[in-house]
Amino acid sequence: MATIPLVTSEREEIFGKIIQEERKAKDISQERLAKLTGLDRTAISLIETGKRSPTFSTILKICLALELDPSELFSIYEKKDPEYHVRKGGKYGK
Repeated sequence: MATIPLVTSEREEIFGKIIQEERKAKDISQERLAKLTGLDRTAISLIETGKRSPTFSTILKICLALELDPSELFSIYEKKDPEYHVRKGGKYGK
């Protein structure tokens, strides 16, 4: 299993909270999500609390397990992160 880098950022906390909310809305435990994704339960917990930043591959695994399109996940993120916005001309973020 790949090591996910430790982080402490508000953006990771927002992203993790979204994953947690989606998981709970589907009545899936951290243990079950871990099994569905092939990750440790601890890794799921660290992602949900924003202490670890998931790789793109991990995000895709989580989306598949939660039956959530990645575009939907990122759309939710865009709405919840007050710092994130798309500028005209295709320039992203601040």
